[in-house]
Amino acid sequence: MRVSSRADYGVRALFDLAERHGQGPTQSRDIAARQGIPEAYLHQLLGALNRAGFVRSTRGPLGGHEIARDPAEITVLDILHVLDGPDRRAHPHPGSRLDGDVIHQTWHELQERSEAFLASISFRLLVDRAHAEVVTADYSI
Repeated sequence: MRVSSRADYGVRALFDLAERHGQGPTQSRDIAARQGIPEAYLHQLLGALNRAGFVRSTRGPLGGHEIARDPAEITVLDILHVLDGPDRRAHPHPGSRLDGDVIHQTWHELQERSEAFLASISFRLLVDRAHAEVVTADYSI
């Protein structure tokens, strides 16, 4: 399954906000620097995520962006649908029969399994995974 740069950057931006859930607004320049996202592009993504209700943006010197819902309620698939659209299905080859086209059926099954997998991954899970991978150095001898 191919993930667009738009979706990749959007998931990274929301992950950054999920890590800071409950800590108040985060400025876009900080998100851009931490996640390696061009700031102008990040503004477009945050605007789309704001319109979809996943991000809350506040203007002003103390403003910024924050995740608008509990990270456990938002899945990676939700963000892919917002940023790339819901129609990510494999389309039949011209001239193929839909009812007996095993190749198309295989691509369709792959798409369904991919979507089920992405729907099972919440941003809370991603944050928990990231924190579990942080290993502290043990200098004891």
